[in-house]
Amino acid sequence: MPNYFAYGSNMSQDQIRARCPSHKFICAAELPGYKLAFTRYSSKRECGVADIDPAPGQSVWGALFEVNDEDLAKLDRHEGAHLSPPAYVRVQVQVAASDGGSLDAITYEVLDKAAAEHSPNVEYLSLILDGARKWGLPQAYQETLRRFEDQSER
Repeated sequence: MPNYFAYGSNMSQDQIRARCPSHKFICAAELPGYKLAFTRYSSKRECGVADIDPAPGQSVWGALFEVNDEDLAKLDRHEGAHLSPPAYVRVQVQVAASDGGSLDAITYEVLDKAAAEHSPNVEYLSLILDGARKWGLPQAYQETLRRFEDQSER
């Protein structure tokens, strides 16, 4: 079964359970060479939504799950990977597991990134923060996520 690296709202336990009933949590994981960005506006959520953007020397933390192929196909639909043009595209990445090992995973990246970022709203960020707490992402990274929340309240 493939590994899926969730870094946005799919870290929410309720959302991952609804979208991927087969999911099994493996560990908190770090994706080096990227930063968390909000390069896509979601009309459904009415705010900016999470993306990974290449950034040497930075990293994005998230939750690594094992999911079956059927659930991965469901994720493709939820992430708009089936659209033409796609909202997100499936990409292969290598993440660093919390025990220091390296694992292959699938994640999603925005294809057509906006020149300027869109602010996420408090409701969307709460899904990300809830997941970060639930899966034990580092406190320093959780603080970084909370700074996005402060920006969205302005």
